[in-house]
Amino acid sequence: MTRGARLAAAFAALLLATGAAKPPPPPSPQSQLLAADRAFSKLSVAKGQPFAFFTYVANDGRLYGTGSDAPVYGKGQAFRRLARRSRGTLSWEPEAARVAADGRMGWTAGNWLLVAQGGRQRSTGKYLTVWVKDRRGAWKVQADMGTSDPAPKK
Repeated sequence: MTRGARLAAAFAALLLATGAAKPPPPPSPQSQLLAADRAFSKLSVAKGQPFAFFTYVANDGRLYGTGSDAPVYGKGQAFRRLARRSRGTLSWEPEAARVAADGRMGWTAGNWLLVAQGGRQRSTGKYLTVWVKDRRGAWKVQADMGTSDPAPKK
């Protein structure tokens, strides 16, 4: 094989090798929404419910809670109520998510856990959160609601 043929073969092999190393596809809108919901929960654990909800709730978002309190309208009211009533550490884990075809709205659903200060009392339940993208493309909570699981029988 001549030197030119060897160079051509090496160049062809290099082209094939770089073409085979394609970058991974971008994450799906559904996986991006699940990641936002998990980051919201982590922030609630790390910095508290008021801070997390103030960060993630849309300016005109609504929180319906588990039905025991009146709904909260807007991130400012959510922050004030949670700051007054923060009763422990709230975390959650999404089990399902869907995103609209245009990618601007979606929902997540899963289980929540509230561990009271001191760690003795635990409350659990299910939640449904409706999300919208803001002008910058960040997911924000438009509506959040939940149910409480029945207390365990003694």
